[in-house]
Amino acid sequence: MKKLRLISVSILFAALCIIFTACNQGLTAGKGTGEVRIVIDNGATRAVNAEGMPQFDESNTKITVTGEDGNQLAEGTTSVTLTLDIGKKISIKVVVTTEAGEWRGTKEHTVTAGTNTVAVKLSKTPKSMKNILVDDVEQGAFGDATVTLKLANGETPIDHVQINGNYIIPVTARDGIGRIYMLYDKSGRHFTRFDTEGKIDFGFESAIMGVLPSTIEIKAMTVDPKTNRIFVVDGDKHVHAVTETGHNTFTRSDSVDLATLPDIVTADILTAVAAYNGELFLTVQRNRSPSLAKPNKLFACTAALSGTTLTLTEKNAAELDELRTSAVMNVPTQCTGLFADASGVYCLLREQRLDGGMLYYMVGALACYSRDDNTVTYLKKHPKAGTADAYLPFESASFANPVGFIGSDEDYIYIADDGINIKYLNENWRINGNKNRIAAFNRKTKEITFSDSDATWYAEKPGYKYPETPVLLWEKDTSGNFRYWVSTDGTSSAPAEATKIFQTTVPTNKITDIFCYDQEGNLYILWKESTVYCVTRFELKNGTYDFTQGAQLNLGITNKVVAIAADVSDGQKFLYCAAKVSAGYTIQQRTWASNFTSAAFTSYNVTLPSDKDVTALAANKDGVFVGVRAINVSPAGYTLSVNKYAKQDGVDKGTITVGELQLTPTEPSGPYPPYTKIESTINDLRIVDGMLYAITSKLEKRMAYRTGDYGTDEFKSSGRLYKIAEAASFSGNAMVLHAKYPVLPQGTSRQGVGYGFYRFIAVKPKKLVIASGGAYAIGGNALASSSTQPDRASDNKVMTYDLDGNLQEPEEKNAGGTFSQKLSVDGSGFNWE
Repeated sequence: MKKLRLISVSILFAALCIIFTACNQGLTAGKGTGEVRIVIDNGATRAVNAEGMPQFDESNTKITVTGEDGNQLAEGTTSVTLTLDIGKKISIKVVVTTEAGEWRGTKEHTVTAGTNTVAVKLSKTPKSMKNILVDDVEQGAFGDATVTLKLANGETPIDHVQINGNYIIPVTARDGIGRIYMLYDKSGRHFTRFDTEGKIDFGFESAIMGVLPSTIEIKAMTVDPKTNRIFVVDGDKHVHAVTETGHNTFTRSDSVDLATLPDIVTADILTAVAAYNGELFLTVQRNRSPSLAKPNKLFACTAALSGTTLTLTEKNAAELDELRTSAVMNVPTQCTGLFADASGVYCLLREQRLDGGMLYYMVGALACYSRDDNTVTYLKKHPKAGTADAYLPFESASFANPVGFIGSDEDYIYIADDGINIKYLNENWRINGNKNRIAAFNRKTKEITFSDSDATWYAEKPGYKYPETPVLLWEKDTSGNFRYWVSTDGTSSAPAEATKIFQTTVPTNKITDIFCYDQEGNLYILWKESTVYCVTRFELKNGTYDFTQGAQLNLGITNKVVAIAADVSDGQKFLYCAAKVSAGYTIQQRTWASNFTSAAFTSYNVTLPSDKDVTALAANKDGVFVGVRAINVSPAGYTLSVNKYAKQDGVDKGTITVGELQLTPTEPSGPYPPYTKIESTINDLRIVDGMLYAITSKLEKRMAYRTGDYGTDEFKSSGRLYKIAEAASFSGNAMVLHAKYPVLPQGTSRQGVGYGFYRFIAVKPKKLVIASGGAYAIGGNALASSSTQPDRASDNKVMTYDLDGNLQEPEEKNAGGTFSQKLSVDGSGFNWE
């Protein structure tokens, strides 16, 4: 019986075990659920006090719940409630984002039966300190400017901050809980703090300045994000440590003179400061005589505070490399910022040369300082910074002008790169707009990537604009002098105001019709003072010329000057003059730095023999180009050509023929039949975008015998535009781009329309503007010497060729000037003079 009872009890116990096991399995297998309620710090509106964490609400907070498989289970703002199977493992992530930064909190949880209240605590230290951006607002007339500092969401905590001149570049810092500190000039020096929501802490400035010496002017400041200790430095390099004992309640240390540290003297300049975990880091520009090869030095010091006594002890120091060698430009490298955290100490370096409005180069680097071995590694320096090249173009994979550390997160440090696009345009290195970027430095991989930014930082430069001049017009007065003026489209007659005309009233002075332009659109006009030739240079300003403000150069040449050319490529300025001498022609070179009136002869000299007439000149970075009419003896005639000579030493670089050999007819004897003379000339040369162009005129004179001599009975002229060659390679054959042929007289008229391409009369992008003066007339032998031949306005043209358009259909307008020649009659036929 006992045995039977024991068996029954055993069976009952086993059954109960099975039941309880099944129930437990049912609960853990999803047959039971629990309510999960997720809150932030037990539902408080802040994690800590009002001076610490940001306020979080539905607009700036995001809670995300995911399962073990990574699938998202729920999402909410300040709290989330959901029902889940008991035993389910979940991951919770909370992100609070404000104008100043981003705070995060995470927690793992396994669901239990009943109500699960899960409180996620946010980190006190922000995981991301959002970028502080700067926008250039206004550039002043004397180099000063105003900028606006703004946060990532576009809000502007401070606007119209003054910089440059006697003003500092704004200094920013962050403490360990993400508050922003700013030192800046705006109607005086200010030291301001913003809370974690980007709102100004109105009591901060008066409180901290109240404990500092009353006469102090802060030049630099930083905050140790580990201790939240504030360091301020005055203009004499005296350092104070400031400790906040309560909200806007401060104590300060006695000052320490940085000149008491080894290798810092009174004349040295503190350029940047940073602090981390009880260490103070400084960069100093050491001003010594003679100058040091590496004037910039980084110092690492312990900053110990005992009561009011601050002690700075140098731990290590490292000299910083110059970004370029002194042999290039002798321009010092500058430190523009320091940043320190647990991963290392980082210094921003830049070097740039701006001279006479011309930017030669702009280079930068991130210098990574190692606390462990006191070494410095330089990242993203311009690949050609170590060369002797005077000019360096913008390099997209390198720093241009790093101006400050602007933010950070767990993985990256962010840097403002206030670059300028330096590009070779129109035969010089130009400022061609801005390269406003943000560099992201990966602490782990040490890689740096650049991205474009809408922030304009501290300066905005316009893109390069190719020069565009007005159209130059002229006419000959009764004394044989030329007078010049300008016109928007070339159709305006001479203005009434004498100041708007380049002319002379001195009888012994003669203004010629020989002129040229340089690459900047500046105008050079040749004239003669008594027996000596001079050139007056008119600078292109605001799209025109002031004919009362020319710079005059006495050439000291009495031989006839037949052509001039100006070249200001690659930052060097040259004027070339071709003069007729007894043995032929000589081409000389003058150069100047800034004052054209003091341009001096160089040893440059090109000579051409007497059987080659020089008719035109052009010059650029690739050489000197000469339009020539070469006389041929057998058969008698001439050939037009363009010769190239080296810019450095005048060595002959080749010849390109323009057109065919033109035979010169012999005047026939009795019975004196008519014959035709043809005179072709290269009148001008122009280089546009590296291509050399030439314009020619062709004068055809039908000679008829009359009362003992031949005279010009019929005169007609035409013009041609040639593409000669690329100025650099100077090879191949000249090509006719367009020809303008004379228009026959109509009906009983004795006059048609003639063309003769004579001068390039404007500088315009992708265009050639040409003065054409010509004539077409018949019956010259039938006219008496007293007959007048009308100066037809239709024969003086302004031709505009669009090099990107249809060259066969140039714009053609009647010119406002009569140019250099006109048709006359002297009793023996027509004369072109």
